[in-house]
Amino acid sequence: MDVTFPISQGLFRRFSPLRRVAVVTLGALATFCLEPAPSQAQDLGVQRVATSSGTFLKIGLDARGAALGGSYNALVEGAAAAFYNPAGVAVGPNDGELFVSYVAWPAEIRLGAVSVTRNVPQFGGRVAFALAFLGTDLDETTEFRPFGTGRTVNYSDVLGTLSFSRLFTDRLSIGVSAKLFYEDLASNVGGSQTTGLLFDAGTNYELGYRNSRLAITLSHFGPDLQPDGRYESAVTNADVEYTSYSPPTLFNLGFAIDPWESGPHRLTVSGQVVHPADQNETLLTGAEYWFSDRYAVRTGYDFASEEFGFSAGFGVRLRMAGREGKIDYAFTEGGHLAAIHRWGVGFQL
Repeated sequence: MDVTFPISQGLFRRFSPLRRVAVVTLGALATFCLEPAPSQAQDLGVQRVATSSGTFLKIGLDARGAALGGSYNALVEGAAAAFYNPAGVAVGPNDGELFVSYVAWPAEIRLGAVSVTRNVPQFGGRVAFALAFLGTDLDETTEFRPFGTGRTVNYSDVLGTLSFSRLFTDRLSIGVSAKLFYEDLASNVGGSQTTGLLFDAGTNYELGYRNSRLAITLSHFGPDLQPDGRYESAVTNADVEYTSYSPPTLFNLGFAIDPWESGPHRLTVSGQVVHPADQNETLLTGAEYWFSDRYAVRTGYDFASEEFGFSAGFGVRLRMAGREGKIDYAFTEGGHLAAIHRWGVGFQL
């Protein structure tokens, strides 16, 4: 049976083509948010831990975002937005930007990221090319050789991202990202490798009151991640194929506002609701004090994290080589683990 809605269709036709795309994108994100959870997740109840792969993708790579407790998708802009909310790519410096980040993770795990943005006038928007990596080495041990076998186990993750974003109005920006994910689980000693294609979609809308912004992002969605190769079961001695797992999809709803501004002083607060595919929903909060729009002090809290809840940091905007730049630092408590330190540098091209 065909059902038509002439009034709604008439209103939709009044929109320009660009605004039609914006409406459809926002509707798609809202549909995902309202769609019932898959039956597999319902069978597991509220406990969904360890039901996804590629969890490296959840680690925050920008020092400013980490200092704000991860409550960042409504504030991020420029080259760093390729890792959080692609809609923010169009909001950064007009001439493009280069962003470099390094993260000192516990257990001598190394993380880093680099991203660059450029204008594409023929498409009326901006693109970002981004690369992130994680790597560590472990000494192999067995129950018979607990002090080491002499071999080294290599583990690494690599993420390549291509983002496109544009301003559809003076307040609304929409962006999408395509990401190639690669994970090496000790293939040098017989482990597996995983390759997958994932996507992000995001929006950022300025509400027009006290610099308030509302952002919606859907990150890391795509087909299941399937490790290659096979292994011999220690129980049945059968040749078994590795099980595929869902990517760590995240739905984020973020809001930021400047509740107080006086002379050179400005305070920004942010909140973000996160719906992950493999855990319960959580709330992230952050606050940022600016002096003369050049010096910032930040703090944030992740209410779902038992070890990495509290974070803080600072930022400085300055001119480097005749161009505007920024330096950011973030500290995240580690609980029973070591604390996490992040550094980020960005400058206009």
